[in-house]
This record gives sequence, structure tokens and C-alpha cells, in this order.
Amino acid sequence: MKKALIFAILCIFCIGAQAQDKPYEVKSGIVTMEMDMMGQKVVQELYFDDYGAKQATISEFQGRKMRGLEVNGENLMIDDETNTAMRMPGMGMGGEKINFADKSEKNIKKNKIKELGTEEVAGVMCTKYSAAIFMMGQVVKQTVWIYKGITVKTSVKTDFGEMGQTAVKIVEDVEIPASTFEVPEGLKIQEMRRPPMGGGEF
Repeated sequence: MKKALIFAILCIFCIGAQAQDKPYEVKSGIVTMEMDMMGQKVVQELYFDDYGAKQATISEFQGRKMRGLEVNGENLMIDDETNTAMRMPGMGMGGEKINFADKSEKNIKKNKIKELGTEEVAGVMCTKYSAAIFMMGQVVKQTVWIYKGITVKTSVKTDFGEMGQTAVKIVEDVEIPASTFEVPEGLKIQEMRRPPMGGGEF
């Protein structure tokens, strides 16, 4: 199911957007994102604490509320109502994590990073970058808008078309319940099915 696959990819973008232990300059916060997925608006919230060391996404898709976590390098989409989860494909599917704060020649050359100036998103001034990422078995162009280390807007061009998310609200330094980042006991995990033609479904 193409919609589910695209939704899963964008969920992964929000989890651990940069490859650092504590990537953000803000201790905690909630970023409300919106995406247009084939004409259907989907709202997703990124919750983070400890300067981004802890991250989770809360999303609702086709009547199901899902919580996304990265656990031991794996991405889980958890349905807390049924205590089940879907294990998402790894980095070849969801895209590499890029540390845009790393200005080294090696990082810039490897990821083809270009700084594109500044632009306002959700009332905050962001630095805009383009980069090349490996996603779904191919190298694709990604454009991101970064605020204090937080990715608040993304745009990616793939064989499915152009996909992206945009923050509509950013709340900084708020208390986030510890349970937001926890994996429930007895969780039943399934693998995401991925048909040969590149589709995918829950």
C-alpha cells in the first residue's frame, strides 16, 4: 500500500533527524508537523527531551494512532492500544541521518551538502540545506530547514513523487512524560511487508 509506505518513510525522517547523541540546542519540545499525502492531510507531532537524545513521533493515519521510536538502531511504529508494533526497514529504506552541524569537508562532500540561506518556518528563522541521501535503494535529493538543530521542514523527491513535512507549531522547553519514549512490556513486533514493486503496508 503506497500511502502506508510513504507515511512510514516520513515518520522515520522525524525520528533522529541528525546523527548526534544530543543534536538539539533546545532541551525539550514539541514540533507539530503537517504533510499532504496524496491529498490527505496527516498531522504528526515530534516529542523530544534531553536535547534530542530522546525522541518520539505521534501520528494518526487511517484512524490508527501510532507512536514512532528508534530503539537500538531500529525504527518501531507502536500501536499502544493493541500493544503491537511494526518494525520498519532500516537505513536503506528510511534515509541516512545527516549531521548538518558538521561543517567538515568530509561530511559536506559525502552528503553533497549545500547551504541555501535562511527562511522562516512556523515563526522561527531556519537555515536551509540541500543534500543527497540514500533512501529506498536510491540516492535522492533532500531539502531541509533546520532550527537550533531541529528539522522543521523537509522536501524529498523520489520515484513516488515529491514528499515533505512542514512544522506549523513549535513549543520549546516543555515537560514531556517519560512514557512517551518507552517501549511497553510484552510488545508484539511484526516486520513491515514490502512487496517486490516497492510498495509496503502495515
